[in-house]
Amino acid sequence: MAGNFLMYGVFLIKNTCVTILFVKTSQKIIFWLFGILLFLVPLILWPFTSEVFEFNKMVLVYIFTTLITATWIIRMIYEKKLIFRRTILDIPLLVFFGSQLISTLLSIDLLTSWLGYYSRFNGGLASTICYVLLYWAFVSNLDSKRTLKLVYITLSSAALVSIYGVLEHFGIDKHIWVQDVQSRVFSTLGQPNWLAAWLIALMPVTWSLTLSTKFKTKDYKFWIYFSLSILLFWTMIFTKSRSGYLGLAAAFVVFWGLTVWQKRHEIKTLILPVIVFGISVLAICLISGTEWTPSINSLIDKSANKQIAVTQTGGTSLETGGTESSTIRRIVWTGAIQVWLHYPVFGTGVETFAYSYYLYRPAEHNVTSEWDFIYNKAHNEYLNFAANTGTVGLLAYLALIGFTIYQLIKSNNLENSGLFEPLNFRFALLAGYVSILVTNFFGFSVVPIQLEFFLFPAIAAIFTIPSAEYKVQHNKPGSSQKIYVFLTLFTVFYVLLAAGRYWYADYLYATGAAYNSINRQDIAIKYLSQAINIEPGQPVFYAGSGTQQGIAVSYANLALASNQQKLTDQATQFTNLAIAEVDKAVALSPANLNYKRIQFGIFIMLSTINPNYLINARDTLVAAVAQAPTDAKLYYNLGLAYARIGQVNEALTALKKAVYLKANYKDARLAYAYLLVNQKQFQEARDQYNYILKNIDPIDSNSIQGLESIK
Repeated sequence: MAGNFLMYGVFLIKNTCVTILFVKTSQKIIFWLFGILLFLVPLILWPFTSEVFEFNKMVLVYIFTTLITATWIIRMIYEKKLIFRRTILDIPLLVFFGSQLISTLLSIDLLTSWLGYYSRFNGGLASTICYVLLYWAFVSNLDSKRTLKLVYITLSSAALVSIYGVLEHFGIDKHIWVQDVQSRVFSTLGQPNWLAAWLIALMPVTWSLTLSTKFKTKDYKFWIYFSLSILLFWTMIFTKSRSGYLGLAAAFVVFWGLTVWQKRHEIKTLILPVIVFGISVLAICLISGTEWTPSINSLIDKSANKQIAVTQTGGTSLETGGTESSTIRRIVWTGAIQVWLHYPVFGTGVETFAYSYYLYRPAEHNVTSEWDFIYNKAHNEYLNFAANTGTVGLLAYLALIGFTIYQLIKSNNLENSGLFEPLNFRFALLAGYVSILVTNFFGFSVVPIQLEFFLFPAIAAIFTIPSAEYKVQHNKPGSSQKIYVFLTLFTVFYVLLAAGRYWYADYLYATGAAYNSINRQDIAIKYLSQAINIEPGQPVFYAGSGTQQGIAVSYANLALASNQQKLTDQATQFTNLAIAEVDKAVALSPANLNYKRIQFGIFIMLSTINPNYLINARDTLVAAVAQAPTDAKLYYNLGLAYARIGQVNEALTALKKAVYLKANYKDARLAYAYLLVNQKQFQEARDQYNYILKNIDPIDSNSIQGLESIK
């Protein structure tokens, strides 16, 4: 494969006519690469990778950023000039990138800071490099006409995403997902809030395009843009995203407020479009209902109203008797602020919140419905930057936002380009950008939203200064140019190969984890070993994450099976392999608490073969507790480990700590009570028993058998 690539590179260099053709069409190539990127990123997903949505979108960004940048560089090589359009964001972008780079170099987990948290991916230094390069490539190579076409391409992708989202609400794929996707749709973006945020940023663009046409029954453009805006709004309603509604409100106020202000002397021209929009939105709300208002059917049928009240409160643990999302966010934000205060300059490292948060996690998180969830984001983009990249990173990010808003405000009207009748497209870009700032306050950016964040100001920049048309030199390329082109192509090949290996390794990991889930560890190991051979530095392949088990768990299960079959030598071999593999994961990412949890679980599994591994399990949890001093589950498991090796006093101390951190921790109180009974401390055991009956579970008699005697 490499030989074929080199032959192709030599062929390309030796044929001057091909290179001249490339130079003449390089801007078109960049345009189409951007078009494919913007069209595919929202749509692409692949069910056979470890993460269905974000991983594939991020890899796609890596690939197309490489192709776009390479085309841009080769264009400059052959035209023998620096093609770089200066904008007001150049310095803010460099400062922002510099803050991310320093934070990465000082990170508590370098790999995570480079590629992002595994399962989130967006936000790592590699992604930031891509977005910055895409911004500069966009403003340096595209003109207003091509930019407008890219807007149309993006909206066509949004239309497909929205159509699928509406169909999703009516049950087209309800049997595919674990989530109640009919209640809260997420289409091809993977999460309702992400879908809402991405669509809302595009809604003002559809409003602007609608106003650029005349309201006539035969004006098909008006009805296309108008229908698209309604489709996006309809889909957003089906997400039931609270942050989405806030973002929409902000976008609405900015766009329509500025539009009305500018057209205050000809306000009559806006009356009819506003009436049409208002009636349509009201009709959708009446037909479909919203988070706070019932549908028209529920107003007619009271029994239907009761049913809808049930379904509208379903969907997530927060909405079905769980802790209010605002309460959980307040707790997580408090922890993020504590991380920031302890690492005030450059933070703990880009995208390392999943590791640093648990060191400063407020104890009250234990009494929420999501007390044992892994929080890899602060659920506030600004606090996320503060915790991960410190004051320097936060200020750089805020400065970038400030200069971007200035650029959006100062951008020229599209009426100057002859592409539109008078309208305020800059107001649409500004309103969409503001909506991102609002939704990010209650969440975080993902790949499609991050593209909007960086490319909205790039679009505005295109209309700020007239695009320069570069004259193409048709001279035969010199030897130095050929060498530079060859080096560029070689670099492109290497980067694309690395991205391909990265994706394929994840596919192998996901396949192996799937075989683990059906107890086919023999097959799982083959796939997981291949993944490790391709990407040996990825700790998740060794340990796994969440429900996806890594190769260490595969070996542990094989060790148990061999032990049951009295195959002592094989059991010993698999045991050693399991321990060695999970040790690699912990060594590669010592700050990752989750790998210590998995390591503890493996030692517990192996303790059925050799009880001495309980000591290893205890030691693992002692180290884990040091990284998460307010995690009640860790103390509970530590207490059980102490009890099983006969260290009763230490077990009582650990279980008492678990109960202290989480007062409604039924399992911990039961374990604590049983140990107290064994130690003949009946009064305190009785207190635990009475607390369970009074405050936690007054009717569950099965779980408290053996404690009745202390009533």
